[in-house]
Amino acid sequence: MIKIFRHLRKDFMESGKTWKYLTYALGEIILVVVGILIALQVNNWNEARKRDIESDRIMQVLHSEFTDNRKVLKERIKDLDEANVYVGATLRLMNKDSAALQKVNIEKILSKSLKYGNYNPANSTLKELISSGKLDLVRDEALKKKLFDWLQLLEDTDEDFKNQDQQATTLLIPFLYKHISMQNLNKYNDLEVEDASELFDGDYYRVFHSLQFENLYQGKLFWNSIMLAHYEALDSLALEIVNKTR
Repeated sequence: MIKIFRHLRKDFMESGKTWKYLTYALGEIILVVVGILIALQVNNWNEARKRDIESDRIMQVLHSEFTDNRKVLKERIKDLDEANVYVGATLRLMNKDSAALQKVNIEKILSKSLKYGNYNPANSTLKELISSGKLDLVRDEALKKKLFDWLQLLEDTDEDFKNQDQQATTLLIPFLYKHISMQNLNKYNDLEVEDASELFDGDYYRVFHSLQFENLYQGKLFWNSIMLAHYEALDSLALEIVNKTR
């Protein structure tokens, strides 16, 4: 084809047909421009297709990631709900007489009430999207906002966990170390503890008549409730993200 064009151009020039040559030259330019435009359009189509494929892949990965995140989150909510049941049971025993205290398994109640844990979801896909600048591949603006809301709520939840953990490790646990046997409590934590401590007489009357102990458990109830509220908000948000990435 190129040889034909060259031959025609040579004939026009040699025959002195200037107008025909100019017309031909203009036509050749138009053909070249059209060819370039078609090539660009094809390239744009290919790039758009690649972006669509990558966007669909991201939606699938986000869907899977947040589905798994909800499973772990459900376990954390379940653990805190259970712990709060025993925290409430502990507070209801405050200021009770010895006879009332002896009717319940205090060591099991205290052991189960101490359970809590942080939530560390998988956010590798979301963090990669942000760091690589590929977040624009998430075309749903509402979904994009929910992803940022998720990160913000995680930060708030982590901050409250640190406060909860500090209250437990610096105040509650040291108090228990001084006044009860942790060995007796560990029997209910799936640890290989069979015998009760020989260093503790089993008298919980003083513990349950301590204002400090009551305040510590009120603090635990407060932080557990704060954490539960955040976990439930996270679960609700994760569900919305799962539904939008189907």
